[in-house]
Amino acid sequence: MALVPPVVLAPPELTLRWRTFLEESPYRAQLKRVADAYPQERSLTVEFSELDRRDTALADQLLQRPEPVLTAGQRALEEMLPGALNLPGPIHLRVEHLPPHERVAIHRLRQNHLRRFLSVDGIVRRVSQVLPQITEAVYECSACHTHLRWPQEETSPVVEAPPGCDEDQGGCGKPAGRVRFRLLEDESRTVDYQRLELQENPETLRGGAHPEGLTVILLDDLVGQIVPGTRMVANGVLKGVPRPAGSRGSNATSNVFDTVFLANSLERLDREYLEIEISEEERKAIEAYRGDPSVFPRIVASLAPSVAGMEPEKQAIALQLFGGVHKDLPDGMRVRGDVHILMVGDPGVAKSQLLRYVAETAPRGVYTSGKGATAAGLTAAAVRDDFAGGRWVLEAGAMVLADGGMLCIDEMDKMSEGDRASMHEAMEQQTVSVAKAGITVTLRARCPVLAAANPKLGRFTPGEEPQRELNLPPTLLSRFDLILIILDVPDAERDQHLAEAILAQHQRAEGREASRHRGANPASGLGSGLFSQDFLRKYVAYAKQRVFPTMDQEAYERLKDYYTGMRRLAVRQSEGEAARPIPVTPRQLEALIRLTEASARSRLSAMATREDADRAVSVVDHFLRRVATVEGGQLDIDTIYTGVSSGHRDRLVRVRRLLTGLQSANPQGFSLTQVSQAAREHDLSEAEVERLVGELERLNEVYSPRPGVYKMAH
Repeated sequence: MALVPPVVLAPPELTLRWRTFLEESPYRAQLKRVADAYPQERSLTVEFSELDRRDTALADQLLQRPEPVLTAGQRALEEMLPGALNLPGPIHLRVEHLPPHERVAIHRLRQNHLRRFLSVDGIVRRVSQVLPQITEAVYECSACHTHLRWPQEETSPVVEAPPGCDEDQGGCGKPAGRVRFRLLEDESRTVDYQRLELQENPETLRGGAHPEGLTVILLDDLVGQIVPGTRMVANGVLKGVPRPAGSRGSNATSNVFDTVFLANSLERLDREYLEIEISEEERKAIEAYRGDPSVFPRIVASLAPSVAGMEPEKQAIALQLFGGVHKDLPDGMRVRGDVHILMVGDPGVAKSQLLRYVAETAPRGVYTSGKGATAAGLTAAAVRDDFAGGRWVLEAGAMVLADGGMLCIDEMDKMSEGDRASMHEAMEQQTVSVAKAGITVTLRARCPVLAAANPKLGRFTPGEEPQRELNLPPTLLSRFDLILIILDVPDAERDQHLAEAILAQHQRAEGREASRHRGANPASGLGSGLFSQDFLRKYVAYAKQRVFPTMDQEAYERLKDYYTGMRRLAVRQSEGEAARPIPVTPRQLEALIRLTEASARSRLSAMATREDADRAVSVVDHFLRRVATVEGGQLDIDTIYTGVSSGHRDRLVRVRRLLTGLQSANPQGFSLTQVSQAAREHDLSEAEVERLVGELERLNEVYSPRPGVYKMAH
């Protein structure tokens, strides 16, 4: 049976249908409101589903032949406007919320999509300045001085002159070869013009595919609404633009066209994870775990199951995936709910594998490596836009592109100091402030950071305090809620379990490969009760969409008791006692709150209970015991936040006071031997005194005017 070609409606019929649709619906009242608010509002928005329900033929032709249909709709709007209004500019007809089958991924755009009305979605990578564009040029004929109006193509990079002096406009009729035309800029009609570079969403790419981009053109009242990092859907027409060929100044064009997308309407995806499609069956399967106490251990076991062991680390990362609740305080301050985690471990403990798995599992996950990351690549870069005459435009970096998702940074210790410093604001305030090349703007970067690094010497030294070997500055370390130390220490029982697990994985993989070569359908390889990566991603997205837990009184009391109990360890028992190290700060309390909320969210529970608080305390306490313990078994958070332990700071203060006394007795300077003799009374060894004096010298507290002689700088 032959397919019946669709009926092509003539322009008068199209205009009549548009008028019928707009008059028999609430759009007429909306048009009146837009006209009253002109020029602040200049667009009438139509729902495609409503158009399809009321006039299917008109909706079908809009998708297939959008330009004449939209032109007819514009004409219908002009006819419906009261004549007394006499608006100086048009009111635009915009259509939004196209059906899902009309949304095309950027990398799937082909020649059959040209000149069709469709939707594309993605994240805005770059935004140009708003510039005027000529939509109707006015030329003066050199022979008869007639002013000719010549419409311009919106996607054309050049102003096109008329082929001759048009007699219908009162011209002399001479062709362009016999007369010259002068462009009259003041009389030509212009419109605001802006270009976007739209890039595919990272979560839609799998298997290392490179995200493709598309140039989107915005006109008139659509301009100025979008900043880099915005996730959006653009509805409009895909067009081809000829490439210039030959030498400069030549009119020759290539037979290969560039594609641009002329936007008719924009839809901002302000709600996170909205683009993660969850079917009704998947929703029911997710809801079945609501309140199930066994679901969190199952999530942890499903997180990179091929990476054996690392149970505490996986628990922390599982909580990071769900995150806490963002809060806006009455005074305008915003408290982040995202949890930042740093993993510092020996080589070969599968840090990179875990990071890659998390980047692929987390909705909107972005993965980058410290070796190839710069400050501009992480935050935002100012680049020259050749199309805009070499002007500077802003291009979003990884932290802005991961807004609402998760950023995974491998080999963070390989980044330069300046590049790491650019992350401070983005991790704490979750914004990126840019002041480059005359561009001043603040972009959003609401994403948790999961980073991995190696210790200073490549591997932790046995017997050395791990915090002394962190190869990152304290200012950056203080931004992380959790710092996970992963040691590769030989242990017979653990090594045997790890070897068995790795060998068993390889055996299963070999069996699947053999089955595939035989043409059989290989088994999935997931253990019983484990979630697949796709289901886990949708579970996390569903939880972050729907669940915003609050703490009950028991959870509140548990966190308060832990925090106040730890703080009491720093209280001196007598006036003469030396200052005790501070084990926790309010930063840890905020981390406890986020992790408690994340634990409740993982169970899809609207209430965080004592069980969730206990889990958060367990994770934070494990982190503190591994990374903030100093000699004597005491907890000292200053070793992370300042890089100097409380005991070491106390010894520095004692030596500085000692040197001040020696300076008073010896104005010409003192020797290291004199310092060592005086330090014996303070229970300081000669080697320790020499090291502390050297440290004070690096801090510019002490200087050496000549060899062997020291003086205080102040």
